[in-house]
Amino acid sequence: MRIELTEGLGFSAAHFIIGHKKCEHLHGHNWRLGVTVEGEPDERGLVVDLLELKRVLGKICEGYDHRLLLPAKNSALKRLSEGKVTRISVHGREFEFPSEDVIWVPAVNTTVEELSRVVADEVVKSLSTHQNVKKITVLVEESPGESATEERRVKA
Repeated sequence: MRIELTEGLGFSAAHFIIGHKKCEHLHGHNWRLGVTVEGEPDERGLVVDLLELKRVLGKICEGYDHRLLLPAKNSALKRLSEGKVTRISVHGREFEFPSEDVIWVPAVNTTVEELSRVVADEVVKSLSTHQNVKKITVLVEESPGESATEERRVKA
């Protein structure tokens, strides 16, 4: 059995793609998330409670909403200082942002592909106690028609 949650989940965030000619400039998107969960219904007849799934995705969206997403694993990005202000350097260009506005994403870049992987990691972790869940697929869309999906088998 498969359930899908595809509407009403998203966040607005700024980012840039290090090493991309056009997209290395700071810009933002109204990102949208979707998730598909596959497995056997439990004793209540539910694969996963949709309200719980909405809470999981809502918490992820809330953490990224109205923030600057920076890749924590990119060697071209240098952290110059952190405190109340985060200063960084990328390819000789320096930026300064309020630290409360910065989210360090565990990724090599803040691409739609990497964000789908990171969000899938978070969803899998959040649903780890659900023994009946077999597969999770996460969709991250940065603009209408421009998305990436990450699929995870979570049980043998």
